[in-house]
Amino acid sequence: MELSFLELGVMFALIGFAGFVDSIAGGGGMITIPTYLALGVPPDLVLGTNKTVSTTGTSIAVFRFAKNKAILWKLMAGAIVLSMLGSYIGASLSKYLSRSMMTGILLVVIPAILLIQRKIDIRAKASEGVKGFDRTLAIKAAVIGFVIGGYDGLFGPGTGTFLLIAFVLFVNMDYRQASANGRIINYISNLSAFFVFLYEGRIYWPVVGVALIAAMIGNYLGSGMVLNNAEKVVRPVFQVVLIALLAKCVYDLI
Repeated sequence: MELSFLELGVMFALIGFAGFVDSIAGGGGMITIPTYLALGVPPDLVLGTNKTVSTTGTSIAVFRFAKNKAILWKLMAGAIVLSMLGSYIGASLSKYLSRSMMTGILLVVIPAILLIQRKIDIRAKASEGVKGFDRTLAIKAAVIGFVIGGYDGLFGPGTGTFLLIAFVLFVNMDYRQASANGRIINYISNLSAFFVFLYEGRIYWPVVGVALIAAMIGNYLGSGMVLNNAEKVVRPVFQVVLIALLAKCVYDLI
């Protein structure tokens, strides 16, 4: 498959925008996966290709968050390890589980999240953020890392958004902390799944080069917005992502 300059340009714009959205509130996969399919990437290689690009792009956001001390490394240590394990298990099982089954589950989960959206917003605004290490919060974060890491390896769409919501509701983080710490978990789960796809040869390399650059630029710009103005940026973006994800699930079942 050889792409024209126009197709490469469209891919660059869409993957870059996906990286921008993903670094703020997750959900970039809803843009990238249809883009790869539309460009003719073989369906069995789409997930691996997407993980390769998103892993590299997310590393840029993680670097910016870490540099600005927005990641709570001690609190997230268990979550990082268990997200890797969960993602490995999920990616290994992705060949066997029906995508329609996962879509059906999301059609139940997403409306439920939208119904408690006000509670999420109130919790995030009321939170003063996590100030230091707390054993109970670390355990909660570890469970979240394993469960959502497994989902990321298995299916993927909306992973960053679900991490953001879970960290606000259960780990008492504000939007800035939830977005930043969700990125490190998302990065680790992406990395783990990437190695599975790499080993199985499920990556379409001809599109990776251009897509990598676009994803890195998008993640750099998006993470900067989170660091500078998290409360005004994160909430509307994750609302849009949830509604778009719900619409995609409905469309997939029609």
